Amino acid sequence: MKQRYAYLSSLMVFAMSAFADEGMWTFDNPPSALVQQRYGSTLSPALLEHLQQSAVNFGASASFVSKDGLMLTNHHVAMSCIDKLSTAERDLQKKGYVAKKTSDELKCPGGMARVLISSDDVSEVVSTAVAAGKDDVERTALRKTVIADLESNCKQSTALQCEVVSLYHGSLYHLYRFKEWNDVRLAFAPEYQAAFFGGDADNFVYPRFALDFALFRVYEHGKPVTPKHYLKLADKPIGEGDAVFVMGHPGNTDRLQTLAQLKALRDINMPIQLASAKMQQQLLHAFSKRSPEATRQALDVLFGTENWQKALLGEYAALKDPLLIARKEADEAKFRQAYQEKGLAGDPWADIDAATAKGIAKAKEFWAVSYGHYTLFDKAGKLVELAFERQLPDSVRLSAYRDARITALERQLRADVPIYKELEAIRLAAGINEALDLLGENHPFIQATLGGKSPIVWAEAVVKKSHINEVKERVRLLEGGVKAIEASEDPLIKIALAVYPLRRELLKFKEEQIETPIKQAAEKLGQARFALYGKTLPPDATGTLRLSYGKAAAYTSNGIATPWKTTFGGLLARADGFASKVPFDLAETIAQKRSKLDPRTALNFVSTADIIGGNSGSPVVNSKGEWVGLIFDGNLESLGGRFVYTDETARALSVDAQAILYSLDQVYAAPHLAKELRVN
Repeated sequence: MKQRYAYLSSLMVFAMSAFADEGMWTFDNPPSALVQQRYGSTLSPALLEHLQQSAVNFGASASFVSKDGLMLTNHHVAMSCIDKLSTAERDLQKKGYVAKKTSDELKCPGGMARVLISSDDVSEVVSTAVAAGKDDVERTALRKTVIADLESNCKQSTALQCEVVSLYHGSLYHLYRFKEWNDVRLAFAPEYQAAFFGGDADNFVYPRFALDFALFRVYEHGKPVTPKHYLKLADKPIGEGDAVFVMGHPGNTDRLQTLAQLKALRDINMPIQLASAKMQQQLLHAFSKRSPEATRQALDVLFGTENWQKALLGEYAALKDPLLIARKEADEAKFRQAYQEKGLAGDPWADIDAATAKGIAKAKEFWAVSYGHYTLFDKAGKLVELAFERQLPDSVRLSAYRDARITALERQLRADVPIYKELEAIRLAAGINEALDLLGENHPFIQATLGGKSPIVWAEAVVKKSHINEVKERVRLLEGGVKAIEASEDPLIKIALAVYPLRRELLKFKEEQIETPIKQAAEKLGQARFALYGKTLPPDATGTLRLSYGKAAAYTSNGIATPWKTTFGGLLARADGFASKVPFDLAETIAQKRSKLDPRTALNFVSTADIIGGNSGSPVVNSKGEWVGLIFDGNLESLGGRFVYTDETARALSVDAQAILYSLDQVYAAPHLAKELRVN
């Protein structure tokens, strides 16, 4: 392993000077030298441990910010919980929520928070086990077996949740240990309009004027947790040019993918996804127009759809930029030359090309043969798959049903959440209609679902008769296993039973014929990168905890100078400039307090920190590890960050800590929460 990490000092110096503020770094391999070189800040082991264990995974990112388990994240991260707690009579999205005391805090159905406690490199164990395989099918099974054993043994010995994560596209495997809590309660949320002022028009745009934050409290055994590590409020506000650090859970980046993989994304996968996003957006807008209650019911799904669509459009535009592709071509050509000069065996690029071609051939099926995203049909599908997959040894299960992942899945299925059948029928019909267009009426998936019926007539009938919306029925099926599933007369369960063999065959093909060959080839490329650069290159983001860094900085785009921060005065001016027309109308509470607001109070700011989707809710801290802000978005120029980093105009957007405290104190009558944030 030591030889794998060897690198030439001259190349290391080059890498250090070339990366600028790039990188979503793992905590075991922090960018200490880069940070010291650029900002004169020291990332000591004690500080890194503190930051790591203050960071929380709450579906996206969050952090502990008080000794009594107060947790800070974005309003849009909290939307799912807020939506589940809302009713027609108590619309928390529209009115917001303030818990005056801890007994008023509202438990999130299915809510779960977890903190990464420690990790170990288990690459040798995994690689040795996989190397014994004779072909890709056998190697896939061996990888699953050794990972399942590592996770199981870890859980038994530590009583923590354990998960093996892949880094550098399979070149490294780390065993992560998590502390989890399943009692998370809402303490504060502003109105949706305050958190998302400007709506979809302002999404991924800067200057921005959003109070996109929410506060939760994490409980254990009915009492607030007292975390060993939590972030303290900074003594002074963030200033222009100040160094900042971001801890969070960025989703997936593709900076280390080959040119063939990026072109497949651009030419095949993204057009399918964009068409789907546009279709879903249109049907959700149409449903929302039916009534105010329909608007409330669709809000969370619509927000997620529009956010996904706009991010996709930015990423798609980046991949269509000839300059980006030219840069990738040049980088790959240099890497190929270095690979050949070292005399390394094989042609991993050709292997990836061949596997990618198989993925292209089945791209429509991979997308269409599904139960839908967070739908009632999806719940039925998960019940069916969970029942059958958990009967199998880990070595042959679908990856989503490894033992380490089942606990979270069961928690979701047991959560008592509101489900709106009229909306579900429309979403199901649209999804099946989309599959019909992509696959044709003779495809087995269409025959197993529609069976020649009209999508909307079929969807309305099966959703109306289904009882999967009832938590007691889901629990009954969950606990009854295969026997209960096979005996069920629920129409959605019956359809899911028919679809499951098709999905399983398709997903196994994907794992064995596409993902495993790519992992094997990517491991060779990863080893070659290590030989050249060691760990001076950060791995692609994978949804696991990472550390980014940068500075608060203004920028100029298209000849327009853009300030590094915005203020409450700017919020009022933007509302006035649009005559307070939706979506530029002030939230009710802010409008009521308008005359008393200090227009100079900081609201949002931007930095060069390297982020991507999943970083939402990440705390922004200064060199001392004190929190100064809260990541909530990136600007339009940052959307190409999935493929390549730049700090010229790409910026991470944050809510200023001063805005959070000021709004709690002066706007929302929640000084007790502001005091708790300050007291630490």
